[in-house]
Amino acid sequence: MSATNKPPIENHAVVLDTSIAKHPRLVVEIPPEQEETVRDALEALLQIKTGISAQTIVLDALRIAAEQTYFWTPEWRAKEQAAEKAIAEGRVRTFNAMEEMLDFLDAQ
Repeated sequence: MSATNKPPIENHAVVLDTSIAKHPRLVVEIPPEQEETVRDALEALLQIKTGISAQTIVLDALRIAAEQTYFWTPEWRAKEQAAEKAIAEGRVRTFNAMEEMLDFLDAQ
């Protein structure tokens, strides 16, 4: 539990709804037991006095989500899962310099 004694928000279903082609929607499933946590977070956004409205913050987040809809396609999600699996299994390699990476690729 967090300092506010509320359960942390966990990763749940995120779906790109393209049933209306001109207006795709990013749909996030929020379990009933976490609705209050989400509501409290949104209310906290409304109370921030930074000169930026909560509406601006939410609209910017939605714009970014719309620009990145490719990320939520089944094909991209499968690639992300494959990459996460490769990382977990240690099947990745990092390089300190571009030349080192190019030498590695040339040797393949």
